Amino acid sequence: MQISEEELQAMLTKAAAAGVREYNRQLDKDHKRSKYHDTYMLMKSYSDAVYHMEHAISEGNQLELPDITPEEQDTYLRSIRRTRFRTMLMLSHIDKALDEVKRRRTAVGREVEYEAFELYFVQRETYEQIAEELSTGKNTPRRWVTGILNELNVLLWGIDDNQYAG
Repeated sequence: MQISEEELQAMLTKAAAAGVREYNRQLDKDHKRSKYHDTYMLMKSYSDAVYHMEHAISEGNQLELPDITPEEQDTYLRSIRRTRFRTMLMLSHIDKALDEVKRRRTAVGREVEYEAFELYFVQRETYEQIAEELSTGKNTPRRWVTGILNELNVLLWGIDDNQYAG
């Protein structure tokens, strides 16, 4: 069977288009996985960020370093103040998003899902401990936490042009 040049060109074009679609699908999948990971890691470090904001040494009278020059002290304090301020901003943003998630869950009578989320990220309990404490199935807390993390993705990072491209 002989294939004409036009038929071969059409087949190659069709194969190339399918390859591009698959490549874009994979990019979108990787992007969603990356955002989920970013949100997960942000929530995993939430308690530590609160600690930093509350305990960062940002005033000269808090320093106990006798051999530090005034210039070194000033540089150190500026650096700590800058990170403390950025941490405060991010925590404020996270807290507003968490308040919205809690409001939404409460509005539909599913506040137990948010309770599981808090137990996991704030109290640092395991999924097994949460399942026992909330008298639920062993996989249920993980599903609830995953659902809230997916919701937080948009609340924290917004929507970008890759998120809903199809």
